[in-house]
Amino acid sequence: MSWTYATLQAYAPNALVLNRARALFYGRRWEWTASDGDALWGLCKSTGELSYPVLVTLDGKAFHCTCKNRYRPCQHVLSLLLFFLRKNDQITPTDERPEWVRAAIRQPEARKADVIDAAQQEARLAKRIEEMKAGVEELDQWLRDLVRQGLSSIETAGPEFWERIAARMVDAKLGSVARRIRSFPNLLVQEQWHDELLGALSELYLFVQSFRQLEGLPAALQEELLSYGGVNIKKEEVLEEPSVSDRWLVVGLVEGEEEKLRYRRTWLVGEQTGRFALILDFVWGNGRFDGNWVLGSALQGELVFYPGTYPLRALLKRAQPYRQPMNDISLTAGGQEMLQGYAQALAQNPWLSGYPVLLGQVQAVWRSGEVVLLDARQMEIPVQTEGEHQWVLYAVSAREPVTVFGEWNGKALRALSVLGSGRVVQLQGPPPSAFDEADDLE
Repeated sequence: MSWTYATLQAYAPNALVLNRARALFYGRRWEWTASDGDALWGLCKSTGELSYPVLVTLDGKAFHCTCKNRYRPCQHVLSLLLFFLRKNDQITPTDERPEWVRAAIRQPEARKADVIDAAQQEARLAKRIEEMKAGVEELDQWLRDLVRQGLSSIETAGPEFWERIAARMVDAKLGSVARRIRSFPNLLVQEQWHDELLGALSELYLFVQSFRQLEGLPAALQEELLSYGGVNIKKEEVLEEPSVSDRWLVVGLVEGEEEKLRYRRTWLVGEQTGRFALILDFVWGNGRFDGNWVLGSALQGELVFYPGTYPLRALLKRAQPYRQPMNDISLTAGGQEMLQGYAQALAQNPWLSGYPVLLGQVQAVWRSGEVVLLDARQMEIPVQTEGEHQWVLYAVSAREPVTVFGEWNGKALRALSVLGSGRVVQLQGPPPSAFDEADDLE
């Protein structure tokens, strides 16, 4: 085969895998490469201590990689071919094939099984996407009918009204969309329920219009849409992506339950990178979560982010406790900077549910019977707190400016913790008693 970038594109299973291959190539992940003129092989350093021996014959008929990626050929094989195209002069010529190369080439049946299995997985995903597309069309019609009738027509609608369309979305493999629809009745009890519901319906409509163009969108946006619809990526595949090393501070913890599924949302922020990371854990019923996150604790280690246009969700790859002060974490200067960052994040991911922010030098004050935050420029920032936590926030920041971590939703900051006097105080869950649950940053 005469390799060009065009033939490489045709050889790739999809644009997503090709983009990952480019990232490996430009990230200088290849420790060494060699070729005997008929086959090409090398060692690709993935993340941490993982390295993958990779082989591809130059006629394109055989390839080998030990990674667990569901797509074949995987990003490591494609990256090796990209290395062949772009840096051919750096490939070591040899007449001697290593034993593992000879063994891999001697296993045509195994390679055939890998290709068949990958093709089957690809076919299953393609079938699911077709089912999702059919569901998207039904969802589009439902949304249009709802708007034509007017939102007031559903003010007294019973649970069956929402369950009917939610069940149809489940049948169409749009499980995440179904869960969103089942949460809509909770919006109807709010004072400004028209605005809240219209915003939620508009988000679904944007999803509908985007999903119709799925194949023509950038790979990262395709991943975002599939994830929004309910397609999950296996943890094993995520962990093969490049990792981010840093010292991480636990700045937010939220636990809750949705349809008998308990969840835990753990927010981390990196001291050197300034990146936020969201660790999501789920258990059924009374099960116990894996690991024990402590608000205000710190760790040094590697995180791997799920693919997307504005990556936030991550997996912990490896870590160890970090017991030194973390004084260099970057903060958002004020409300205006927060709004600018939020606008930029929305431009990348319009379905962003919450924008994480560490607001520095803010003070809690009372305005019209509720707590708001004032930044250094005296800009008011609305705050959402639960129960007695508004008093906790007010008490901690009564004497001096503090740092508040929360999720901005476009209207208010859902405050999750407040950092002051070397401590992190939780603003979710049971209120602390005399702040005895606060944790030292050290």
